[in-house]
Amino acid sequence: MGLETIHIILNIIMIFAALYLICIMAFTYGLSLYRNRVETHGRASLQQNVSILIAARNEGRNIEKLLQSLYNQTFSKDKFEIIIVDDHSDDETFEIAENFRKSHPEMKLKVLKATGFGKKQAISQALHTANNELVMVTDADCELPERWIETMVGYFMKNNLKMLLGPVLLSPANTLFEKLQVLEHLSLIASTAGSAAIGMPVMCNGANMMYDRQAALDVEKYRTDMTIASGDDMFLMEQFIKHYGNESVKFFLDNEAIVKTETKPDLKSFFRQRRRWASKTKAYTNWKIIATALIVLMFNLSIVFFFVAGFFMPVFWCFFVLYIIMKTLIDFPILKRITHFMKQQTLLRWMFPLEFVYPFYVVFTAFSGLVTNVKWK
Repeated sequence: MGLETIHIILNIIMIFAALYLICIMAFTYGLSLYRNRVETHGRASLQQNVSILIAARNEGRNIEKLLQSLYNQTFSKDKFEIIIVDDHSDDETFEIAENFRKSHPEMKLKVLKATGFGKKQAISQALHTANNELVMVTDADCELPERWIETMVGYFMKNNLKMLLGPVLLSPANTLFEKLQVLEHLSLIASTAGSAAIGMPVMCNGANMMYDRQAALDVEKYRTDMTIASGDDMFLMEQFIKHYGNESVKFFLDNEAIVKTETKPDLKSFFRQRRRWASKTKAYTNWKIIATALIVLMFNLSIVFFFVAGFFMPVFWCFFVLYIIMKTLIDFPILKRITHFMKQQTLLRWMFPLEFVYPFYVVFTAFSGLVTNVKWK
């Protein structure tokens, strides 16, 4: 490799490093705009009727815990309905949900068999079945805080939104593998919240969302992603942004709205999930989402390049370490803010080890997700 070629490569890498710095600084600024407090809501918010949509497949181990957390909600039970669509489960998901419905007649709970296949079709079926104009969505393996509905509805109504995104926390964080998962996921939540705060939402999480039912039905006919295994949340958000503008989508960063879901038990299930997430990126149409994903990928690819090139020219290992340190300094402020909010400050001690692993993980999942076929469970 000639000196001129090396010089060109280093210049390109420096450009992506600068873009990454600008991107993360913007998200960090957005995150700083939030205040750790519960938003007040008017009495009218408590009078809203809500439909909660849940797609479930092989969640026999988790579905009762989710339903119990919905039963414990402070929101009046006569003001919300729950619609579970079982997507051809091989276990007892449907039976467990049905038994819960029968033993809790005071809850408005519908348990349906999916007429289509996949999570998107299941969510769409629930959406068309819903009776209320305000819709909340979560996953079947989640656990919800008691004031989840109350606080999300209050913020949604107060700000006259079309879509509201909420925080998601992975749990538990006992082993090193679990700690790294939680910290990595917190970085995604921080970027989701920060980007929404500056008026350019680029990420969301289907485990904690709320939106206007009619608006979702209106944009559904424009969606061309229904055959893609992942992205039931992201592609819907893209359409909301396209038809109603960036300001129609906001993030609610509040302790009372944190939805918890489990960490993955092993590397196989972890990478299967992440490849599924990565597989949807090739179908994005929003240039801000595409640009953000490209900047993150290219900056991490640059770090991997330095590591591999070091085997041929050891001086590149110096660049590898230098860029790892640079990335750590860029990421630290936003991770410090989100871990403090989520009460996960002790995880920051694992940040530097994660920075060494993260570039390889990003590059691997990005390219494998783009070239391999994935499916939902």
